[in-house]
Amino acid sequence: MKRHLNYQSSIMKTSLMKKILLLVTLTISGISYANAQAIATVSKNNITENEVIQLMVSVDKSADQSKFDISQLGPDFRSGQVSFGSSRSLVNGDYSVQSQWTVSIAPTKMGILTIPSMEVAGEQTNPINIRVNKDATAPKSSDIIKVSGELSKNELYEGETAQFNAKIAIFADIRRLKDPNIITPQGNGVEFSPIGESKQYQTVIDGLQATVVEQVFSLSANKAGKLTFDGLAFTGGLIQTDRYGRSTKLIPLNINPKQYSINVLTKPSDYKGTWLPTSDLKLGQQWLVDGKVLTNTEVEAGTAITRQITLMMADVPPEKLPSIDISYPKSVRMYDEKPTIGKDSQGNSVMTIKQVIIPHTSGQVKLPAVSIQWWNSKTHKAEVAKLDSLTLTVTPNSQKSEQMIEQETNEQSKTVIKREVDHGIWPYSTLGFAILWLLTLIAWYKARNSVSKETLTVTSNHAISNSDISVLITALKSDNTILAHQIIQDHADDWKAKGIDTDKVKVLIEKLSHAKYSSKSENTDKERLIKEVTQQLKVSKKSKSSPAELEAL
Repeated sequence: MKRHLNYQSSIMKTSLMKKILLLVTLTISGISYANAQAIATVSKNNITENEVIQLMVSVDKSADQSKFDISQLGPDFRSGQVSFGSSRSLVNGDYSVQSQWTVSIAPTKMGILTIPSMEVAGEQTNPINIRVNKDATAPKSSDIIKVSGELSKNELYEGETAQFNAKIAIFADIRRLKDPNIITPQGNGVEFSPIGESKQYQTVIDGLQATVVEQVFSLSANKAGKLTFDGLAFTGGLIQTDRYGRSTKLIPLNINPKQYSINVLTKPSDYKGTWLPTSDLKLGQQWLVDGKVLTNTEVEAGTAITRQITLMMADVPPEKLPSIDISYPKSVRMYDEKPTIGKDSQGNSVMTIKQVIIPHTSGQVKLPAVSIQWWNSKTHKAEVAKLDSLTLTVTPNSQKSEQMIEQETNEQSKTVIKREVDHGIWPYSTLGFAILWLLTLIAWYKARNSVSKETLTVTSNHAISNSDISVLITALKSDNTILAHQIIQDHADDWKAKGIDTDKVKVLIEKLSHAKYSSKSENTDKERLIKEVTQQLKVSKKSKSSPAELEAL
């Protein structure tokens, strides 16, 4: 019994000791928090301009990253990204917590600079003086970054464009650039738009390895007069480390833009017609038959002639090229495809128009000339570019009549269903029952014949004209996809109603067109595609109604 009481007394004493120890620990910890200190230290306090050092700020209590604001450094220092960490330890019963912020900083000027006392998690750090000395070996921004630009011309008219070739050369390892920013050309009253993608390459300039970035801009003015604009500019920094890795410098790079001027002239007051200013305009054409140059102007009716027109203009963006509208005589049918617009190797805008012309009437036919009025910005005079007309002698087709050719090229097929109208026998009802019965019998006989005729008419009209298919297949075999597209477009609704998958036919024709005009070689089997088109155009013949079936009607 006595031993049991001693054991219980021992347990109570142990529990009391633990409570006292916990209370003391918490009290000490509270005193530690109450006397928490914030300390700021640097890796060096005697540096050269642009040299990067480490600033470490710590506080002896728990905090998070947001409790330190780097903007307290002020304008005398540039700073990088802040890193944060915290630690907790319990050594020999001594419990401690520490929060620490680390950041790279560099001076913005020379002299004795002061890192001010900063607030960190409610505590104040000690101020630190930094001596910044001049660095005689530091490179200038202009030694590392060089910008240049060149105008294609210094004078242009309203509505005309010029090219500005901008270039920036970097004489340093571009991987060491910090926050590089290339500022594009800009100016009041002047608009710039990049032409294509920028080019970047390595080269040697004055014996030094350099990385060059080039970009061509299209320049246009929205008002007349002498205008100025800024070329390229650059901002950023360069990280430099000595050969031993003991010091790091952040060299600021600030390149101001060069100024350029351009004189914009107004449209002459006495000019009449469409205003189309350019330094150069060329207009050309080719007449082709089956892909070969037309050498004989005597052709058969139904011959497909391709007229290919090319317009080239300098100093004009592709989207501002003029449209070319040509009115052809009624004795020919014309099919055209969407113009091809792009740029040539000299940067001039080029538009190519392809038209397929099919004469269907014998005799003389004159295909009209083409003219474009424009303003020569070099000579300051109005000029007219012309394409000659072409007179054809059209002879009758040895295999088809003019009416057949005209119908194939100029008319869409139409389904016509004729219905006979029976007026009935009611006006003769007064002639008596016998005459009424007789006329009713005759009317029934006529009605049966009318249904038979109508059924046969509808059945015959469900067949597709072989001449239409023949013209389409012939066009594909001669690589005349323009004509093929027009034929399928003309008959799309009619053929689709008769079970033809016209969408699939269009896809097959598009494949043939791509194989013909694509700059890249495509291993397309032309004969296979034409065969697929022919299969798609086949329509299963509908079974004709037997006489017994007609009787059942």
